[in-house]
Amino acid sequence: MDPAHRMRQNEIISQAMCALMNSGGGVVKVEVENADYDYESDGVGLVLPPLFRNHLDEMLQGEVFLIFVSPWNVAVSGVRLATLCSNLYHRCGTSTEVMDSLEALLFFRRRIQALGNVDDPNSLNSQESPVDNQMILASDLFHEKQLQYLEKLNFTESPHVEFQMFSADLSQGIKERLPKCVSALANTEGGYVFFGVHDETHQVIGCEKEKVNHSSLLTVIDGCIRKMPVHHFCSQAHKVQYDLRFLEVYDKGALRGYVCAIKVERFCCAAFAKVPDSWEMKDNQMKQLATKDWAAWMIETDSDLSGFPQMVISRSVLDATPLSKTVCMHKNLKCVEELQKDYFPVSPNRITYTPESVYKDLISEHKGLRNLINTEMRSVSKGILIFSLSWAVDLDLPRKQGVICDALLISPKNVPILYTICSRWDLGYRSYSLRVARTLKQRLVNMGGYPGRLGIIPLVLPLGSDGTVRASLEMPIYPESYNFTTMQQIETLLKSLVIILFGFRTFLNEELNSEVVILLTDEHYQLLLKNFYQNREVFIHGSPGSGKTTLALRIMEKIRNVFNCQTDNILYICENQFLKKFVSKRNICQVVTRKTFMKNTFATVQHIVVDEAQNFRTEDGDWYAKAKSIIQRGRDGPGVLYVFLDYFQTIHLCCSGLPDLQHQKPILKFTRMLRNGDNIANYLQDIMQQIRENPPPNVPQEALNMSRELERATSVTGNLEITDNLNLEQMAIFIAEKCQCLWRSGYNPRDVAVLFSKSRDIEKCKEKILLALRRRTMSQLSEEHSSLVQHVLLKSSLFKQLWALKAARVITFVETMDAVSWVTPSDGSDCQHM
Repeated sequence: MDPAHRMRQNEIISQAMCALMNSGGGVVKVEVENADYDYESDGVGLVLPPLFRNHLDEMLQGEVFLIFVSPWNVAVSGVRLATLCSNLYHRCGTSTEVMDSLEALLFFRRRIQALGNVDDPNSLNSQESPVDNQMILASDLFHEKQLQYLEKLNFTESPHVEFQMFSADLSQGIKERLPKCVSALANTEGGYVFFGVHDETHQVIGCEKEKVNHSSLLTVIDGCIRKMPVHHFCSQAHKVQYDLRFLEVYDKGALRGYVCAIKVERFCCAAFAKVPDSWEMKDNQMKQLATKDWAAWMIETDSDLSGFPQMVISRSVLDATPLSKTVCMHKNLKCVEELQKDYFPVSPNRITYTPESVYKDLISEHKGLRNLINTEMRSVSKGILIFSLSWAVDLDLPRKQGVICDALLISPKNVPILYTICSRWDLGYRSYSLRVARTLKQRLVNMGGYPGRLGIIPLVLPLGSDGTVRASLEMPIYPESYNFTTMQQIETLLKSLVIILFGFRTFLNEELNSEVVILLTDEHYQLLLKNFYQNREVFIHGSPGSGKTTLALRIMEKIRNVFNCQTDNILYICENQFLKKFVSKRNICQVVTRKTFMKNTFATVQHIVVDEAQNFRTEDGDWYAKAKSIIQRGRDGPGVLYVFLDYFQTIHLCCSGLPDLQHQKPILKFTRMLRNGDNIANYLQDIMQQIRENPPPNVPQEALNMSRELERATSVTGNLEITDNLNLEQMAIFIAEKCQCLWRSGYNPRDVAVLFSKSRDIEKCKEKILLALRRRTMSQLSEEHSSLVQHVLLKSSLFKQLWALKAARVITFVETMDAVSWVTPSDGSDCQHM
């Protein structure tokens, strides 16, 4: 193999390994071309940078050489990405050097800090640098008109001055070397590069005049600099600024040639010689990261949760893998470690089957399953076997017909094994199990943040098989380094498993302008463990702020995968337009209000989720009977009907259409309040007690007693203020004064919501409030601010506090011509979406 071909092959393999490191790890397969190749004597035959140290394992299988690549470990490296070359240069003394990833990260941080200090009079202006005599002399030379051949300059190279000789191929030499010089000077403090000056003797050489075409060379230089990628942390969008002069070089009075002098201005942010050499996997293809994506990825840190003091970071992006996100949880709920010990406990002396309830249901329903499992576990003395009705569904993949269950075995001295237990043998189960195993592995690394070597072996077991099918299948082989050696490794992996099973993309992402993962409560996870085939109809009673709507969305996602449904096969029904619009944005189902539901037939619907059912009415017909009839008409059996409700949030005295409480079976209760501050929660409990003592005629007393003991996970204080007996004019002035006070204190107008108990009151009050705001306009309160106040329809006067905390950080509740309740978090942050 010729050197050029070997170099190119080495480059391609390096890029592939870099892409895998940034995308969760994987395997590079290299075909062996030489018939006489011997791995023991010839070795790998690759020249690899230190970047890959401790990340690679090699194995020869037949004529294919396998390179196993483990994921990039952010905590160990200190940077978010694996990068072959940053292509970001700087001046180190008299040398131009490329920054490594850590140097690039520190450089980015200095630039960002400097930009933040521009308006700070007490900070040192980063644009001001000490006077450099070498740079002054270089400036004088730049403005000279004539130089003498072999003249020795009176200054040398410095952090601001670089000398370069012209190469034989003038244009190619410029293209190869100029971007590095310009990047280095622009990223330092600016300076000069002189082509045609010897870097050691400092003598003027120049380039022969016959070789210099000013117009052509100017085009080459301008093209080089204009093509250089730049990344701005500021609001600017300009490229590197420069000035160019051709200095005439004379020999004994005759023009001999030219020195090309380029003055480079200091760049405000980051100037690259070319796109960073960093890669990722996209749709199973290698893709080089764009400069802006690489820079943004490199500086990514944990989301700022200062506005949500009840939330804490459970796992930082700086302690995981490149694709992982910040993992957050409510600070008074169980942490990842506690959830792992509760749901995936590991015993050092035996093998644990979990979840126990799932395992017991499976062996009672499927004869022979217990014996099959016990036979497989005979050689395993300790570890954990995690059962699921479908690991595919748990990973947001479609369930495959005929799969009885999946079980993940994690044990010492072994690579994890994913057992797919099916009703009969078919090659389709093999590809299914392989897909699930690969997806699980990627999720454990990229979402769960597991940084170690990880492989999962898929294994299909037909129920009742004698083992011959297993023996005939080719199983993947991993290096010994992929075997777990300690219980600590296993527990670390199980914590990552907790994150992918309990985690969901939160509604907070829009407010944070970044992506975070929130952990479900164990109450929510218990519901998601339910078997939809056994629980076709479920009633979920949820306390205020218990996350019912969030859970309803997760339920619909699971329905879609369990039953291989399309969007039009699932129907979500609610009572108000605001919730309808919110759920519609998720694009996982059809979304209608109750009135629309009663008008149409919904021929394609097989499964229904009802939210806020306590506020439904029978004025347009028996909605519950209609929903029951729809889910019963499926050719493959009845569908699913999940009903979410809270009788305490009933807003009318009409019949809701819900079945009597004794006919709501099974009932699940969520009693943990997650979204209300302490004072607000106390207020809610007081009102709930008043309702129990004087129940409305359309609400069953036994339902009100179900939530007598609420669990609170709060410790965020919050303030509640109630002002009575205001007319409309007084109420508008009161709200305007509150808004002005809040905005003076630093609140954003988008942090404020004004909520009404009835939709018809909105238009009546809106103009009065806006007029009061305009009248009180000050320098801190502009027309823009007044127009940004949110006006939101509220369902009931009783639970205004609950809905308010889902909408904004500061809330006023409006009960027309009656009273004004003002709720404000004491630290301005007692609000979140979960």
